[in-house]
Amino acid sequence: MENEHYYRGNLPHWQPPEGTFFITYRLYGSIPRNVIQELKAQYESAVENIESVYGLPVGEALEKLPIAERQHLLTILEKKKYDEQKRSFARFDGFLDHNLNEPHWLKIPDIAELVASSIQHFANKHYQLWAYTIMSNHVHILLTMLPGAPMLWKVLQDSKKYSGRQANQWLGREGEKFWEHESYDHLVRDGKLNEPGEFYRIQNYILNNPVKAGLVKTWEEWPWTYYCPALCPAL
Repeated sequence: MENEHYYRGNLPHWQPPEGTFFITYRLYGSIPRNVIQELKAQYESAVENIESVYGLPVGEALEKLPIAERQHLLTILEKKKYDEQKRSFARFDGFLDHNLNEPHWLKIPDIAELVASSIQHFANKHYQLWAYTIMSNHVHILLTMLPGAPMLWKVLQDSKKYSGRQANQWLGREGEKFWEHESYDHLVRDGKLNEPGEFYRIQNYILNNPVKAGLVKTWEEWPWTYYCPALCPAL
C-alpha cells in the first residue's frame, strides 16, 4: 500500500479514489500530546506484533515465494492491519468523545455555521456528503469521494484552511492554529446505503454523537447535524 494513495501520520491513511470515508478532525490542542503519542505507540506495537506472528518475508525472500502463497500472505497481513487501523481510529475517536477538552470554539453558533458551510461547499463537487455532526471541539463526517476528485487529504486541507482562517478572524486570533493539522480518516469497506453494515453503523454513530454526549435527547434536536435525505434516519 506504499503508493500515492497512502501516507502516514499519527495514524496510517489509505485514501483510494472514490472511497467512502469516516472522518474526524479536531481543534488544535484538543488531545494532549502525550495521549497522541501513547495511542500512536499502541498502533505501532500492534502492527509489529501482527508482522512477527505471521512472519511475513520481505524483499527478495518475499519475491521468491510462489505467487499464490505470496498473495495469500499479503492479503492476510492487509486484513489484519486494516482491522488494527479501525481499532486505532476508534481509540482516537473515543478519547475525543469522552474528553471534550478545550478549546470549544465550535460551540459558538457563528463558528459552527461557517464550519458547516465549509463542509457543504465541496458537496456534490468533490464528494457525496452523507452525514456530519459538529461537536464543541471536533467534527465527524461520512462521505464518498466522487470520480475525478482531488485526494481526500487535499480536499480536507482546503476546507480546514478556509474555515480555520475565517474562524480565527471572527475570534480576533491572529497567527494561531485553529485545526489540528492531521485529520483521522477510516476507509469504509463494507455495508451499503440503508442496509446493515459498517456504513449504517457509522451513520448512526455520527448522528447520535450529541445524544451520547448528553447534549440533546434526540439527534434531530442538535442544530449542527446533517444527514443526506437518501439515508434512513438513525434509530
